[in-house]
Amino acid sequence: MSDASGPPRQSARWLDRRGATVLLLVGALVVALLAGWLRFFAPHHAPEGVTMTDLRGVADLKARFNADRGTTRLVVIFSPT
Repeated sequence: MSDASGPPRQSARWLDRRGATVLLLVGALVVALLAGWLRFFAPHHAPEGVTMTDLRGVADLKARFNADRGTTRLVVIFSPT
């Protein structure tokens, strides 16, 4: 009878190392492709007529939101925390 709980075979370790290398290379390729796409194909400035509004309070937000009734609106909130 052979002992199934013996030390792992050398080829099993090689597959783990190869799998990690392949995963690292695929990850690097994805990052490089994404960076290249952003560099060459992403817009560098907003289209004409698109502006950001600095709101001073909830009343400003409500008034601006209601003024754009019937159009698509995007509310973006940046927080330092």
